[in-house]
Amino acid sequence: MPPRLSLRSFGRHSSLYLRNSIIERSSVCLFCSLSPSSTTNRRPRRKSQNPRRFASTVPTTPITDHTTLEPRKELEDILLELQKHAANYVNLSRLQLALNGLRQKPGNESIRVAVLGLTNGSESSTTAKQVLKLLLADPLKAEEEWERQVDSHDITQPMIIRIGADPPPQELGSLSLASKGSLLHEINVSSATLNGHNLELLLMETNPFLSAQEVGALEGFEDSVLVPTVEIPTSSTGRHTPITTPVHKALLVTNGILGAASVVSMPTLESKNVVTAAVNLPEYKPTETSPLLPFTPIDVGTASIGLGLVRKDLKNAIEFEHLWFQSSMPKLVEWLKADIMASQEGATKQPVKELIASLLRNTYGAIESEKARQLGSSLPSTTTAPTSLGTLQSNLDDWAESAHTELQEQLDLAFSSRRWRKLGWWKLFWRVDDVGMLTNDIISQRFLPASERSAIFLAGRMKEAGVTLGPFPNPPSTTDENGGTRPTEPDTKTSSPPEVSSPWPVNIPSTRRYLQAETIPALQALAQKLTVQTLGTSGLTTALGALVYASTLTTTLYEAGAVAALGIIWSLRRMQKQWETARAFWEGEVREEGRKAVRGVEEVIGDALKPGQGAKEEEKIERQEELDRAKELVEKAQEVLGRLK
Repeated sequence: MPPRLSLRSFGRHSSLYLRNSIIERSSVCLFCSLSPSSTTNRRPRRKSQNPRRFASTVPTTPITDHTTLEPRKELEDILLELQKHAANYVNLSRLQLALNGLRQKPGNESIRVAVLGLTNGSESSTTAKQVLKLLLADPLKAEEEWERQVDSHDITQPMIIRIGADPPPQELGSLSLASKGSLLHEINVSSATLNGHNLELLLMETNPFLSAQEVGALEGFEDSVLVPTVEIPTSSTGRHTPITTPVHKALLVTNGILGAASVVSMPTLESKNVVTAAVNLPEYKPTETSPLLPFTPIDVGTASIGLGLVRKDLKNAIEFEHLWFQSSMPKLVEWLKADIMASQEGATKQPVKELIASLLRNTYGAIESEKARQLGSSLPSTTTAPTSLGTLQSNLDDWAESAHTELQEQLDLAFSSRRWRKLGWWKLFWRVDDVGMLTNDIISQRFLPASERSAIFLAGRMKEAGVTLGPFPNPPSTTDENGGTRPTEPDTKTSSPPEVSSPWPVNIPSTRRYLQAETIPALQALAQKLTVQTLGTSGLTTALGALVYASTLTTTLYEAGAVAALGIIWSLRRMQKQWETARAFWEGEVREEGRKAVRGVEEVIGDALKPGQGAKEEEKIERQEELDRAKELVEKAQEVLGRLK
């Protein structure tokens, strides 16, 4: 997720500053307020002589302005509390923008507007730049330098446009992103109708947004449009850092039928004053009887021709006016100017109010969705007949008893069966390759199959009763001394691929997998080794006897046979001793691992049934209380917003 930077302005003032009307507040640009240094260098610029910690002992506002300024301060405090207690449900970027507006002088808040060109070929990029020029161009002046800069600008890189008569002074502690190696293109535009209203524009390209038919499109559309992401170069190597840049209003610009189709498919917002769309359709001529469209059809070419005519000769003013209104550009100009003009009466600008209202509305919806999700997750424990913990504990005891009994009886049957007797030491010469198959069959069929199914059933009863159990990871594993599982090394050739998590204890299948993947191959290798050693020793002693008989005249056949018989008997005895010892050890290991697996399942389920589960219920209660507190803060903020002038 793109990082969010603080949107607090450089000249953040306490309530004492509002009392000093002789001090003028300078406008702060969009990206200057986004700079991290704006927060670190804020203190040297404060003009108040009293520290902020003493603000509670000093009158904050005159009595005559109490009804105007007190709601702003109260709303700011509530939003700060909301940021603290509901950070997971509120858009922090838009919240910082709202706080920045509340900290500015009422009626002179900085308004940020984004002009977003939807990616639909090169024509859309050109259209967005032309729309920006037409919105800010002065028809009584010749083409200015900033217009040529906009024409030559690559819209894939963001451009910042500051509206003001003079470039803003570089104050102490400010950081201009355009001044350090021209990381971002930044220009200053003087407009006779927009100067002095703290208006800032952001020109950039964006991808088409989600369709209205997609799940969750309406909930995320407003936040995604009003919080565009800017890629800021961080070094000369071409690396970029994405930064979210919240704005108050957004104008989507596209071109042609395809652009109109992408705009029509987007979710519609209640207020057209916040987000609107303009589509360049030169051949479309709307009439009074034309149907209402979800966007404003414009003709950029016609408006540009009219602007060029009036700039050549003022006598073409009538023709310019005709072409200007024919292009529908006045609608976009009216939308841009709506509610952004500075007020001398101290009334908060409407875009700031709409931003806060939208933020609170979305936060309230996110809180309600989380509460509904928590309520839905707790329904099974209240709608079904619950099983008491005492009954579950009794079922666990019965399961443990039956599991130990099954382990003993089934393994006794397995190790006394005809299949196991086939692996006698003297049968290894023709059954050495069957060791792995026969032992795998014993483990698969006799190693706690019924107890595993009963454990799954018991886990289901616990879930029905609302007792939290699992999930349990089920990777290739071995068992520890407590019957738990521990993952094997990833480069083990006999390891099986990882499996998905299970909602029931996996000690028994993990132990079975360990026996099959670790102990049986070792037993198979030992059988092969003993067979080869026995045959080798017997062959060598037989050859030695034959050599002795053939090389000496005094050695009889019986003496040579005695040498060969001695080697054969010794090798067979060694094979018998080692193989029977290995078989006995493997039997004991299987029994012990089975006991550990049963004990592990018993401990896991027993821990879940302990009274400590109440702590999880307390966590749920705490989360519910946090949601209730956040909801209360949102409702209180909405009430204060209604009183804000």
